[in-house]
Amino acid sequence: MNLRHTQTVTTHRSLYGRAFRVSVAITLLTAVAAAQTAFSQSSNDAMSLLLDQNRQLQAEIQALRGQLDEQGFEIKKLQRDSLNRYTDVDQRLSDLAVAAPQTAPPATAQRAQGRTSAVNQASSQSSQSSQPSPNASTRPSLQPAVLSEQQLYQMAYDSVINSHFERSIAEFDQYLGQYPEGRFVTNAHYWKGQAYLYLERFEEARSAYEIILEQYADSSKLPDAMYGLGLAYQGMGNIQRARQMLTDIKRRFPNTGVANLADTRLLSL
Repeated sequence: MNLRHTQTVTTHRSLYGRAFRVSVAITLLTAVAAAQTAFSQSSNDAMSLLLDQNRQLQAEIQALRGQLDEQGFEIKKLQRDSLNRYTDVDQRLSDLAVAAPQTAPPATAQRAQGRTSAVNQASSQSSQSSQPSPNASTRPSLQPAVLSEQQLYQMAYDSVINSHFERSIAEFDQYLGQYPEGRFVTNAHYWKGQAYLYLERFEEARSAYEIILEQYADSSKLPDAMYGLGLAYQGMGNIQRARQMLTDIKRRFPNTGVANLADTRLLSL
């Protein structure tokens, strides 16, 4: 009887132990499952947040790309317009130089001398007429009109634009002599260089352009003067210096009309 009781107790204890272990295992499994569920839910929430942020970033990037495209288009348009303006001016001056008759400079000089003689003669006659005569009352002498700085520069500028290159050089020299510190000094040197360039007097053109590079380096005419200097070097046969000058324009003044002209000119050297 005692033996059976002992066996029963042992069996009961064994079953109780197994039940306890099973209960602990179930509890652990439940905790693990809950943790996995919570982790999965947290992961899903984090993933959803990341996806939302990614979509927002993609939308912002797309908007920025649209703005960049618009700005790129505007920049290209401005570059194209600037190049067209420079090319148009350069082409017009080239056409004027080609269309000018070979005998234009001497004829121009003769006309200029004729105008000077006429002015001198008129001044002489005016002076003579102002002298008192036995039968006339004394009259004040008439002084010849003096051109203002802007008028003198405009006269020289009109001459170069109208292909009167020899005359324009003389008139620019007159302007520079009268107004060495004038408002249009840099432009006068530049257009004087252009006149020499179209007369194929490349050495004199080089000297005119170099004055701007050496004395007026902060002028807005500097890139144009550098381009003209490059053409002067090319005309003199110094291709290496021409390339160097045109390359320097591209480096110092990128994305400008004169830089595009320099790039085009480099392709032909």
